[in-house]
Amino acid sequence: MTLLDVLRHQWHQRTRSPTFGRSLIGGLLLLLAAVYFGSLFVAVGWFFPEIVAEVAPGQDPLRLLNEFLLYGAVGLVPMRFFLQRSAGTDVRPYLPLPLRRAQVVRILQVLSSLSLLNLLPVVVLASLWGRTVLPATSAMGAAFWAIGALLLVATTQFLNGLLRAVWDRHAGLVLGAAGLVAVLVVGSNWMRTGVLRAASAWRFGGLAAGRILPLIVLIAGTAALAGAAHRMLRRRLYSVLGDADSPRTQSTGLLQGIGHGQGRVVSLALLDLKLILRNKRPRQMLGAGLLVIGPFLLILLLGEKIPPMNEVIFGFLLSGYLGLTYTQFGYAWHGTHFDGFLARAVAPRLLVQAQFVTFVGLCMAPLMLIVPVIAAVRPQLLASLGSFFLYNAGVTAPLLLVLGTWSRTALKLDQSTFFNYQGTSSYHFLMVLPIMGLPIGLVVGVGLSSTLLVAAGLGLLGLVTVPLWTRGVGRLLWRQRHAMAMGFRDE
Repeated sequence: MTLLDVLRHQWHQRTRSPTFGRSLIGGLLLLLAAVYFGSLFVAVGWFFPEIVAEVAPGQDPLRLLNEFLLYGAVGLVPMRFFLQRSAGTDVRPYLPLPLRRAQVVRILQVLSSLSLLNLLPVVVLASLWGRTVLPATSAMGAAFWAIGALLLVATTQFLNGLLRAVWDRHAGLVLGAAGLVAVLVVGSNWMRTGVLRAASAWRFGGLAAGRILPLIVLIAGTAALAGAAHRMLRRRLYSVLGDADSPRTQSTGLLQGIGHGQGRVVSLALLDLKLILRNKRPRQMLGAGLLVIGPFLLILLLGEKIPPMNEVIFGFLLSGYLGLTYTQFGYAWHGTHFDGFLARAVAPRLLVQAQFVTFVGLCMAPLMLIVPVIAAVRPQLLASLGSFFLYNAGVTAPLLLVLGTWSRTALKLDQSTFFNYQGTSSYHFLMVLPIMGLPIGLVVGVGLSSTLLVAAGLGLLGLVTVPLWTRGVGRLLWRQRHAMAMGFRDE
């Protein structure tokens, strides 16, 4: 079996699917969005020297590019982790075939590399190379820089495959490594040592100067990551990548380690995170949420004067949009293995607490990136973000968790989130009205300062009483569990 055979099979599998029409429309819209944003990035790369001359006169564009290129690679890795298809997503049809495991892994890695997240960085780097690198370096330096840039994109591709394989075995290890990298990068910038910036300048500045040592380091690093990713995928091919997506093994694979008396909140919260990272619909939903948050943040940062109403609305959405979009479906995300929870006698209160941890984590994730930027540019907006983060954690979360106990339809996790209204009902829209209506009414009636105080106070009250209301929602979930299970089985 060759790569062309696999591509032909993938094409027939999609065209013969009963949801091909809807997937085609969603894919075309996704392609148009990629072309739009890709054109913007390419334009920025093409006019990079003029932008630097306008924003930072006196700075060398090539030097700035070399110093910050690794930051772009660091940002590309989590984007791949959340948005790019895993290398083992489509492995099950090929397991019965008489193929060597190494050949299957290589084919799956090539299929995973056919992604817009590989095409767009290459095109952007090509525009930067043509306008910034080529005119300012020798022919050898430009060639070395181009090879190094392609190796950097390949490194992020292999690193994503390695992280996905490690995540299936030790999710805490990946989270710990990500936290350590974030602390090191932020700490080095805070202490003005700039380790990542110095490393980027040494590598790509050396490549532009025609030095061979940085190129050797990049080649060796890329080869090492490629070998590690191949070995990890090959080792976990049948046990994880083959069986994790099977409905029959979801309750034994995803729920592994959550047994009688061992159901812990952290394990259940990690289960939510695994569902997000392994399945198409939740990944796309959160990715679309990030695209919604971006324009709101730009308006707050670039606007001359922000009306109090906009500050309330944007503060509410920036501090809670990802949590709201995911937790609105509550336990329906676990519908295909909800019977596994019942069989393991997991305490309903622990499920509620785990959903609450997931909600708070999804709210905090964008804030960790947004707060440093706002603190540097618009520090007066920090009060709004903090107040509404407390409001979302203490008021929005309990209401959404109560709403989740009325879910009766298991979500199809492998479907696209675009034009997919499965699980959405009028209750979701009716629930949003009081949640957002209260702060909006307060800002009209009593002003911004009082609104922030009331929102923060209600949020703190909800956080202080977490043991009480999680116990109450747990009792409600216990009473609804059989009706939910029947609905999830489509009975």
